[in-house]
Amino acid sequence: MDWLRKNYDKAILTSACLLLLVCSALIIVRVQSFPERFAGRDSSQPIDNTIKALPTDAIKVAQNKVKSPQNWLGHDGSLLVSRPYVLMDGALIDPLEGNKNLHEPIKNSWLIKYDLPYWESDIKEQDPDADGFSNLEEYLAGSDPRDKNSIPPFYTKLRLLRFISQPFRLIFTGTPDDGQTFTINTKDRGTRTQFLELGEMIKGTSYKVVSYEKKTERRNEIDFDASTLTIENEQTGQKIVLVANKEANDPTSFGEFLYLYDNSKFTVKKDDEFSLPPEPERKYKLIDISEKEAVIQDQKTREQHKVPPA
Repeated sequence: MDWLRKNYDKAILTSACLLLLVCSALIIVRVQSFPERFAGRDSSQPIDNTIKALPTDAIKVAQNKVKSPQNWLGHDGSLLVSRPYVLMDGALIDPLEGNKNLHEPIKNSWLIKYDLPYWESDIKEQDPDADGFSNLEEYLAGSDPRDKNSIPPFYTKLRLLRFISQPFRLIFTGTPDDGQTFTINTKDRGTRTQFLELGEMIKGTSYKVVSYEKKTERRNEIDFDASTLTIENEQTGQKIVLVANKEANDPTSFGEFLYLYDNSKFTVKKDDEFSLPPEPERKYKLIDISEKEAVIQDQKTREQHKVPPA
């Protein structure tokens, strides 16, 4: 301790030399590890200057949106865009929640469901899918107005143009041989009195004689012939009972129709069958007709449909 007190300067110098030696050794060790540490940072390798392609997916999506603008038909409004209203008869109508249908009998909800331009006045006559049926016809049939494969039945295109009735008067005048032969006049067929037996056809008609019943009727103390003769239409099965010396009328009815699918016109006799293009294999039968409407029957399904006047 006395030596340190007397030679403290030499002790400090010795400590500094030892510290310097230790630091030098550490530096030498670190320098020797430089090659390993900077192996991945070799600046002698050539630099890749090629320009890599940028991602273009977002650009393509944006281009497609520009080519196909947003359809606002079903838009129900937002913070900055008002919901659509239609001006009709001086009043603004809300087609989404309003109580008034814009184009009766079509519901507003149906027009909005199929994105149809409900603000256009001729919307009921429009045919978006070009299948030959209007929006009104598609609505009434429950089909899709934007799908060509979803169409109403073709008979819905049928309209009654004209009801044609041709009178057919018959008179049973009696039996000259007590029920063996019968005398019949066809007043509207231009034929002479016919003498017919049971089972024979009445000339110029579709009727045959099927049965006879002898009857008498007493009036004012006098017996009158009230016998009946039944005739039957071979085509339709319809029967008519002729009373002796009384005129009977069986009007033969025809219907003249307009087919809106191809704007054709044709005539059908009552109880006759017909078909409608483009379904020639499907048969319909005219079962009833009047001046107001006709009734047809699908021969396959047996369903009956009313045909309205044109």
